[in-house]
Amino acid sequence: MYELQHNGDISHIKEHAREDILLADQGFSALQAEERPHLSLEDWRRFVAGKDHTGLPPSPVLASWQRCQSRGVDPWMPSCTAFVPMKKISSQVDLLKSLGNSIEHTVYAAIRDRDLLMTVVDAEGRILRTIGNRRILQQADSLRFGPGAVWSEASVGTNAISLALDTHLPWHIRGEEHFCLSHHTWSCSATPIFNPLGGLWGCLDISGHVTSDHSQALWLTMMAAREMERLLLMASVSSMEAASRDLVGMLLGSVPVGVCLVNEQGIITYANPQAAGFLGGKRELRGTSAADYFDLRGIDLAADISSCSLSCRANPCLLAEISPFASPLPGGSPGRHYCITLHEERTGAGIVVPRSMAASRKNHAEVREREDEDDPFGQILYQSSAMRAVVERARVMSRSSAPILLLGETGTGKELFARALHRASARADKPFVAVNCGALPRDLIQSELFGHEKGSFTGAGRSWEGKFEQADGGTLFLDEISEMPLDMQVNLLRPLETGTVTRVGGSQTIHTDFRLITATNRNIEELIASGSFREDLFYRIHVLTLELPPLRDRAGDITLIAKAYGRKLSQKHNLPYEGFTAEALACLESYDWPGNVRQLVHSVEYAVNMSMGSCIGPEHLPKAIRVQKQAQRDQSREQGTQDFSLNNMERRTIVAAIEHYRGNILKAARALDIGRNTLYAKMRKYHIS
Repeated sequence: MYELQHNGDISHIKEHAREDILLADQGFSALQAEERPHLSLEDWRRFVAGKDHTGLPPSPVLASWQRCQSRGVDPWMPSCTAFVPMKKISSQVDLLKSLGNSIEHTVYAAIRDRDLLMTVVDAEGRILRTIGNRRILQQADSLRFGPGAVWSEASVGTNAISLALDTHLPWHIRGEEHFCLSHHTWSCSATPIFNPLGGLWGCLDISGHVTSDHSQALWLTMMAAREMERLLLMASVSSMEAASRDLVGMLLGSVPVGVCLVNEQGIITYANPQAAGFLGGKRELRGTSAADYFDLRGIDLAADISSCSLSCRANPCLLAEISPFASPLPGGSPGRHYCITLHEERTGAGIVVPRSMAASRKNHAEVREREDEDDPFGQILYQSSAMRAVVERARVMSRSSAPILLLGETGTGKELFARALHRASARADKPFVAVNCGALPRDLIQSELFGHEKGSFTGAGRSWEGKFEQADGGTLFLDEISEMPLDMQVNLLRPLETGTVTRVGGSQTIHTDFRLITATNRNIEELIASGSFREDLFYRIHVLTLELPPLRDRAGDITLIAKAYGRKLSQKHNLPYEGFTAEALACLESYDWPGNVRQLVHSVEYAVNMSMGSCIGPEHLPKAIRVQKQAQRDQSREQGTQDFSLNNMERRTIVAAIEHYRGNILKAARALDIGRNTLYAKMRKYHIS
């Protein structure tokens, strides 16, 4: 990928090293643009010559020409002449670099062979970044279409960028519709970008020569603009969360009571200065075990508990009380949290949650559990940001009727997502028909999918509806689609294209209306390259793509899933459930789970039966998990417990800085000598909350 850069009057093209595309290909459909009158070259000549143009059909483009004429824009200008110093837009350029990397690489992959370039501008039309292949950037530079250039209507006349910024709508402007003659050899498509408060942030444009392939350019700008808006929202939320943490820290630091926040693992996640003074002074309490300071025997932090008094081991003279203040929420909460208050004598200043309030919160939790049963995605257990993003995308996709391709390793829950997508759709009350393409006998594939008429082959004693007919009005889920034999794949094209099937041995065309969801754990693009999968079938099944992350990339979900299935499977096998020891959970968290959630559930079922109702320890886990944990310990011992991975060292440094500055992101970023947005990007990369 190449980027056009300007340094004063000097411009150069910089090549970027190839990176993996971080956004999944969405499978762009051709956009059916609204019909509007297009102005011709002859119309333009008459207009700039000052001849009568009352006969021209009214349109936003004509209105823009008229504004350009009244503003004195020169239609013969050879290139842009309005520029701003890069330092004036450097903050937005830095934000774009930190947030938009994945967008740039995805768009570049779609346009590099079409001789198109992508440009992002701010709300005033000032170009922030321009990327494309070397050839197209050289042509763009001749028009001064690069960073710092002002591409507003008043500066360069009518173009897609100026119209998108003025009307707040997507626009495609072809050659002669530009007001300036030097732009007549170019066509451009642009879509506005809005900030989280609804204000105009800027716009994303794809441009190129009029002879280039612009067929999907406008749709691509719309997809990329919406993704940019999502990233701006996430960055805004992260900033607000940091401000909230600072505010909470300031408020709790001003009360005359010691306050510790503890999670369900018994780890102190926050302690105000008063608590630090009560419990020993200088030692950093955050990240330590609450059991080191309080007697927690008989208290199960993983279960709902009421407010109760505690004995303080560090200072028996102190009065301590623990109260729940946050319970798990449907759809991936951070788990239970507790507040421990400390004071030398019980006064009205103590921050203690009344038992009545704790009971009320428990009732609310029960209501939320009942609501969770009605959530189509409620059976998907998660709290990680990686899975939360996938579920949010799936909720949006469920509203469409376009085909969805689910990608992910074996055991990541593709069928679970397919059923959730069906339940969340308008077809929820219609059939959900699942077909494992890899398990269909080769000689019965056509009969199973399309049905057969009586007597069409030996053993066909009666007519039979195929899976396509059975899914009429509902959802058809083709699992392991990549395992479909190559010579049978062609049979899927017609029903997917026309919605019609013909039974084996029959002649009648049968119409069927279904929403298609497919899934695979293989790289279909590699199969296409090797000739094992039809390219035309691929384009029909992946209009929308949802990639499920492997369990090893879902920070925090392993413990959540293990505990949930521990309870469920104990009930199934009629055994008491005493939970997991910290050592057992550590084993589960450190395992790489090649079989993902399916393997984890199987391992938990094994452990439940091996423990026979006692607390599940490492000795009850499958051997493979215990062996890997021991191998990690041995390796760590051989290396002197030193981990020289650059990524791990960077993550530890970031965590240490954030903890040192008590969650103040701005101070941590300054100490690390990086920008705040860069720090947020790295926190997302390493799943640091």
